[in-house]
Amino acid sequence: MMISPLQPLTKEIDVEFLVFVERYATDLLKWDIITYFAHQPDALVPAATIADRIGRNVQSVRPEVGDLVVLGVLVQKTAPDGLLVYQLTQDPYLRKMTLKFAAPPTSVSRNSF
Repeated sequence: MMISPLQPLTKEIDVEFLVFVERYATDLLKWDIITYFAHQPDALVPAATIADRIGRNVQSVRPEVGDLVVLGVLVQKTAPDGLLVYQLTQDPYLRKMTLKFAAPPTSVSRNSF
C-alpha cells in the first residue's frame, strides 16, 4: 500500500480584498468604523453615534470618519438640523468590499484536505 505525501493546503489570496484592507482599514479605529458601517450599511448617523456604538470618543472618531469620506468609503451629508451625518457609500465596489470586510470568515471543512 502506497502512502501519498500530504499536500500543502493552498488557498488563493483575494488581492482586491487585501488592497482594500491596506488602503482603507489602516488602523484599528478605521477598522472599527468600517465594521460598524458594514453591519449598518443603510445607517445615516453623526460621528457621536458612531463613537458611542464602537466605544470610542467622538474627538478621535471625527478625523477618521473624515478620512474615510475623503477616501470615498463614507459619504458626508448635512441633516435638516445642520448636523453632519455619515453613510456608507453607494459605490458598488466599496460597498461590496466593506460588507466582505465584516463578514465572518469562512471555515475550511475537514473533508477538503
